[in-house]
Amino acid sequence: MDIELSELQRQLQVSARRFLEDRCPISLVRQLENSDPGLPHDLWSEMARLGWLGLPLPQEQGGAGLGLQDLVVLTKELGRALCPVPYIPTVVVAGGLVASAEGFSQREAILERIVAGSLIVSFAFLERGQYYDYREVEARAVPSDDGFVIDGTKRFVEFATAADMLLVAARTGDGTSAEGLSLFLVDAASPGLEFSRHHTSARDPQHRVTFRGVRVPRERLLGREGEGWRLLRPVLRRAVVASCGYMIGVAERAHALGVEYAKQRVQFGRPIGSFQAVQHYLAETITQVVAADTLTFYAAWCIDNGLPEEEVDSVVAKAKLAAGEAVKAATFIAAQVHGGLGYIEDVDITLFLRRGKQLQLSMGGPRYWSEELAASLLS
Repeated sequence: MDIELSELQRQLQVSARRFLEDRCPISLVRQLENSDPGLPHDLWSEMARLGWLGLPLPQEQGGAGLGLQDLVVLTKELGRALCPVPYIPTVVVAGGLVASAEGFSQREAILERIVAGSLIVSFAFLERGQYYDYREVEARAVPSDDGFVIDGTKRFVEFATAADMLLVAARTGDGTSAEGLSLFLVDAASPGLEFSRHHTSARDPQHRVTFRGVRVPRERLLGREGEGWRLLRPVLRRAVVASCGYMIGVAERAHALGVEYAKQRVQFGRPIGSFQAVQHYLAETITQVVAADTLTFYAAWCIDNGLPEEEVDSVVAKAKLAAGEAVKAATFIAAQVHGGLGYIEDVDITLFLRRGKQLQLSMGGPRYWSEELAASLLS
C-alpha cells in the first residue's frame, strides 16, 4: 500500500478544500443548525456540477467510477468544513446499493438522478441504536397484492424531511437473523409516514420516522426478497470507512484550531503553546489522528483491492474505533486549550466539540465495533 496521495487525489483534495472554504464557511453551518430540513440546496447542486455526487458510482450512469481511497480524500474535506449534506446516505449507501442491485428495474434512472443532485435519499435503518447490523431491524414489511406494507419506527434518520426517498430496511421473514431482511425505496411523501425531529448535540437534522401501513410497490424492492443483508453488508462497510474519513477531517481541523489558539493566547508573558502540558496534549492528539488516518486509508485500500471479507471486517472495525476516538479526543482537547472560550457558542471550536462524541457514536458506537473486532480476531 502506497500511503502517498496520487496526483488525482491531491488535485481533488486541493480543489475540494478551496471550494468548501468559499461555499461552506462556518457561518453557513451555524445558520443551518436547528433548521429544518437543514440542507443547503444550492451547495448540493454545486457539488453535483463538480461531479462529487457521482465520484464512486458507475461511469455508465454518469459517475466517475473511482475507488474508496479517492472517496475518503473527499469525505475528509467535507469533515474539515463540517459540511452539512447527506453525502454518505445518498451517494455511498443508497447509490452503492442501487448500483449493486441486479435486476432492479429503476437502477439507471435513480443513479442518474443521484449523480445530477435531483434525488436525495435518507437511510432509515437504526431502531434501537444498539447495533449496526441486521440485529437492529424489527420493522415489518408484509406482502400485499401490489407490493408491501411497512410498519415500524426508525430512529436517527439523517435529513429525513429533506429527502425525496427513504431507503428502508424491514423484515419480510420471521426471526431476527440475517435472513428475511429486505430493502425498499420508499417515497418520502407516502401516506402513513410521520416525522419527529431528534434533539442532538450537533443540532443536525436527524428524525424519528414512524411507518404506519406505508405501501410500497414491488418494483421498489432492492434485490431479492429476504436477501437484503447480503446486499447491504458490503455497502455499509464502505460507508463506515467514508464516515471515518469525515471524522478525521473534523479532528484535523479541530486540532489545527487548537494549535493556532495555543500560538496566539498569551499567559504569564508567553504563548500558552510554550507550556509543556499544552504541548503534550496537542502532540498526543495529533498522534491519534494520524494513526486513525492511516488505518482508514488502509481499510479503503483493502476494500478497493478485494481482500478477503474477514480481513476487511477486522480493519474496518479498527479504523472506526480509531477514528471515533481521535475525533472525540481532538475536539475535546482543542476546546480545553481554548479554556472557557471553548464552550462559548460564538467560538468556532464549539461546533467541533458538539460533534465529536456524536460522530464517534454514529454508524455504530465503540462497544459495537469493539465486539465486532473481538469476534473477528477470535474467529
